[in-house]
Amino acid sequence: MTVDVLSIYLLTWNVVTVEPPSSDQLQSILDFSADFIAVGLQEVKSQPQNIISDSLYEDPWTNALRDVLAKHNYVKIHTVRLVGILLSLFSKKKHLTSIKDVETSFTRTGLNGLWGNKGAVSIRFNFKGSSICLVNCHLSPHDKKLESRIADYYSIVNSQTFHKEKISSILDHDLVFWFGDLNFRLHPDSFSTSEIVDLVSQNDLKPLLEKDELNDTISSNKAFGGFSECKITFKPTYKFVLNSEQYDKKRRPAWTDRVIYRSFENVEQKPQKKDVDVVQCRKYQSHSNFTISDHKPVSAHLDVQVKGGVLDVVTFDPIKSWIRGTVGKITITLPTSIELSSWHWIAIYREQYSSLGEYVSYMWITQQPLPSRPRTYEVNVPENSIRIPGKYLAAYMSDTHPYHVMGISSVFEMEPICSIKNCNYLRQVSA
Repeated sequence: MTVDVLSIYLLTWNVVTVEPPSSDQLQSILDFSADFIAVGLQEVKSQPQNIISDSLYEDPWTNALRDVLAKHNYVKIHTVRLVGILLSLFSKKKHLTSIKDVETSFTRTGLNGLWGNKGAVSIRFNFKGSSICLVNCHLSPHDKKLESRIADYYSIVNSQTFHKEKISSILDHDLVFWFGDLNFRLHPDSFSTSEIVDLVSQNDLKPLLEKDELNDTISSNKAFGGFSECKITFKPTYKFVLNSEQYDKKRRPAWTDRVIYRSFENVEQKPQKKDVDVVQCRKYQSHSNFTISDHKPVSAHLDVQVKGGVLDVVTFDPIKSWIRGTVGKITITLPTSIELSSWHWIAIYREQYSSLGEYVSYMWITQQPLPSRPRTYEVNVPENSIRIPGKYLAAYMSDTHPYHVMGISSVFEMEPICSIKNCNYLRQVSA
């Protein structure tokens, strides 16, 4: 079995209903060297008018992230939202045909499971031979609510199910990345607010981390069994006075915002230690310069081992440019491992697309194969399917949603109706 190493950048931020910052600020909080970027937000503005507007278009945070990431060759795979809990997954374009079986799920834990102001959303997918699950959560708040947070964890892992055979739950996946406002605090009988602030000012974090509830919960196996975390070297991420880097002393500072991970392979082999861990930390940090929330954003950049290899893809013959208002032609060839389905279709995207959902046209594949090429099909693109001249590409898609990309063409050009290049041709055709 071949093994590939991918990098994944995970960002969590409780944004306390504020609007996204400028694109320059968003760029500064992301790492564009990663193969995948997943952003988990909590407390996104979720008043009724926002929910209705966001369901029709897209929420301002996702739009802002798409705009920034598109400039660095990322595409949004999917977004899932539960009230104010939002998770978006982005991939470098070069990996699109290696991603399949995307599913989402969610769990409400607020008001005893009746309301989604607390809970979790997840996106699972297969990358080549490995299964990956991302979970963004917002667990029960406040000191002395440890048991509620533990109960939230079990509610989430027991309620979320997927349709993938043998990988029907979160913890069945090869890799699980769990992040968000986990809301774990320092033990209530440990340090006072002033003592915590004093230790942080001296950069003496060790005594505080020894009283961290999440560390104890994992080590005692009360919840999050088998999960690990990169070493914390940053100060507690909650609670700050808005628009400052000063702690709000109405609450005891704590590391509420976390990124933890679990490798199925490592869990299965414990207590035996492997020579090389499946997940290795590049960087784990808070971004203290962001002051629009009482939480600091936290990111983890991780290198992960995945089962490698090359997946079979649908191939496209080079697509010749065609003139707007005329019928175009796309020729595709299926490998022997892919059987044509009546639910397979071709999507047309602008060259600079930023989401799998923003295709400009599509057509079903209903033709018979070419007599001389038994696994090759010619698909006609109806006239006026593409109305704006420019550069485009085509993608072979399965019937699943979120979409499964099974092949991508090279870029082709849609010519204006009467460019200098084709006016004579049109006159000849119409004569």
